[in-house]
Amino acid sequence: MGDWGGIRSDLERHGVTPRLILVTDLAGNASGGLSKGITAPTSVELSLVGDLDKMFGIKGGSVFLSASQRWGRSLSQEYIGNVFGTQQIYGFQTWRLIDFSYQQALFNDRVELRLGRFAATDDFMVSAYSCGLVSNAFCGNPFGILLDAPGMTAYTGTWAALIKVKPTPRTYLTGAVYNGDLGIRADEHHGLDFSIRGPAFAMVEFGYQVNGLPGDSQLLGNYKLGAWYDAGRLTDFKTGAEVSGSWGAYGLFDQVLVPFGSSGSNRGLGAIGSVTIAPDSGRQQLPAFFTVGLSARGLFDARPRDALSVGFATGRFSDELRRAQQVGRLPGPLDGQGHEDVAEFTYRLDIQEGAVFVQPDLQYVLHPGGTDEVKNALVWGVQVGINF
Repeated sequence: MGDWGGIRSDLERHGVTPRLILVTDLAGNASGGLSKGITAPTSVELSLVGDLDKMFGIKGGSVFLSASQRWGRSLSQEYIGNVFGTQQIYGFQTWRLIDFSYQQALFNDRVELRLGRFAATDDFMVSAYSCGLVSNAFCGNPFGILLDAPGMTAYTGTWAALIKVKPTPRTYLTGAVYNGDLGIRADEHHGLDFSIRGPAFAMVEFGYQVNGLPGDSQLLGNYKLGAWYDAGRLTDFKTGAEVSGSWGAYGLFDQVLVPFGSSGSNRGLGAIGSVTIAPDSGRQQLPAFFTVGLSARGLFDARPRDALSVGFATGRFSDELRRAQQVGRLPGPLDGQGHEDVAEFTYRLDIQEGAVFVQPDLQYVLHPGGTDEVKNALVWGVQVGINF
């Protein structure tokens, strides 16, 4: 949306890079689900990056601040009854401070330190392809971990400390510890509860990049393995008692399969996939969650920034949870939760080099809520974004 009358250039000269974006997810279920309906959750987010080298001469230092205002209702919660939300923009429907952190790069960017308030999904389980899709199963991170680890934070910052080390240009190792307190995330606090009560939530991730360096081929790929430990409390499905401690592991990748155009064009057909494993099915809801997809960016010469994407996600609920639901020990459908699946097809039209995008979207939700008691849902929609 231009230079804002010179304001953006002036800010960037003084070390401040602003970003203001509005996104709305209009969607309705044409058939299936609990009942037919239409919703349009919407978000306005402002973020500021401060270059402390330009501002105060602190080489390698930066600060990051982001806040949002969200409103609107969830199609999944009110009309479908599924677990993997059809609209990625829904969640924390109020004004909220999201991130406020300090980052320091050291040793020629071989080491990065970050301290402040930020979410685990800012730095872990991230793929550049994920938000080419609209369903919360994919965007912004594989959804399964959010059911298995109450300490996992997404789109809401918590006190945290992170270190990222890059032993080689192709590899990195990241570790972080977060305040896993669920209470501070409540909408009533608006992200401003700065208490540190714990429990601790920790993550580690190793990443390897294939190609992508000067002289390499266009077949860029990113491969990541990670694990987490959550000291928070969960419900034991067999006894109903609260128990502490859980862990899990994951892997994800994105890989260019067929490049389009010349080197550096960022056009091509790529594949994405992920797997999340939560081994303790006696206390973790979703022992296995998988995603797979394809995305073609710049499929047509005349539309080099458009993206066509298809994806499929499936999650299998715990057998122990299902048995507890069947006997009435825990709430849930009469037959218990088995598995939920979602297939998505979407095309993102880029307008004015990213200033605006319009994204028609089609999803099919199988076994909504993990049960056959609710009919499969056909969901149509359109996601629209304006990057001011």
